[in-house]
Amino acid sequence: MKIRDRLTVKTLLEEKKKELKLRNASGIEGKEHVVTENHIICPGLLLAGFKDHFDSRAIQILGQQELKYLNKLKTDDFNEAIARLLRFRIPCIIVTDGLSVPRKLVEQCTQEGVPLLVSRLKQCDLVHRLLDYVEKKTAPYVYVHGTLVDVYGIGILFTGKSGIGKSETALDLVERGHRLVADDIIKITRREQSILMGQGKEPVDFFHSYLEIRGIGVVDLSRVFGVRATRLHKRVEVEVELVKWGEKANVERTGLEERTKKILGVAIPYRIIPLVPGKNVSVLSEMVALEHLLKLYAIDSPKIFNKKLLELMKKKSEQFAQLDQDTE
Repeated sequence: MKIRDRLTVKTLLEEKKKELKLRNASGIEGKEHVVTENHIICPGLLLAGFKDHFDSRAIQILGQQELKYLNKLKTDDFNEAIARLLRFRIPCIIVTDGLSVPRKLVEQCTQEGVPLLVSRLKQCDLVHRLLDYVEKKTAPYVYVHGTLVDVYGIGILFTGKSGIGKSETALDLVERGHRLVADDIIKITRREQSILMGQGKEPVDFFHSYLEIRGIGVVDLSRVFGVRATRLHKRVEVEVELVKWGEKANVERTGLEERTKKILGVAIPYRIIPLVPGKNVSVLSEMVALEHLLKLYAIDSPKIFNKKLLELMKKKSEQFAQLDQDTE
């Protein structure tokens, strides 16, 4: 099930007040004011009277242009412009560049219960840092049972039934020089509409280097293989499902059918590896990663093989046809 964290203006102040150089000008923390959008708005057009397509769910930024425009207005027009903005249920207003805030703006924000913040950062710097923070805090995520390993720079998500051998595969891959990201519970977050980032269950997972191996127990890979054996997060690019031999009949043989699996609406390549005693899953996993790398460079081995095979069949067919003509 897709989940979103609840980001309030109060949380923003608590976590980013120092970094964003913020101070509260209205005295209102905005405990119940929720930020649901991963972008910000400069409401210049709204202040001028154009209300179409205005997004009131995002943080509103007032920079030098907006304040200069407001300060040039007559008192009644100034009050109407601010009132037009505050009629919407906006999360908060942030004034940038450490600009002096008009007293009327403070009074109206206080009266309407809208947090008014001031940042000493320049508008471009504030927007850059704020966007990154808001995007991370409001990004949808889901928890998946599996194991995530960085193989040749490709994030492979191993899934399958409990006890199928996901952790053992990860252990073998780490021994071969690859890196474990997380085991058992993977938190997958969607970034920028098409990027899936995977990590341990917690933002800083102190147990991300621990692996449970049935028959042995819990092992700390960072101590056994060194700190380079693990990493905190990695983009999820391929899912590999481990299944028992014969459990799924439609196992790919040629690779021409490009199967995908959707996670949070993002489609990623999906592979099924049937297991039998003696099968080297680690080598097959490395081949999955290498084949994915080749496809990133527009080299698709199954399609190239199929094309060459069809050309050979066509050539042979023409030769047999010519032979029949010569025989006649």
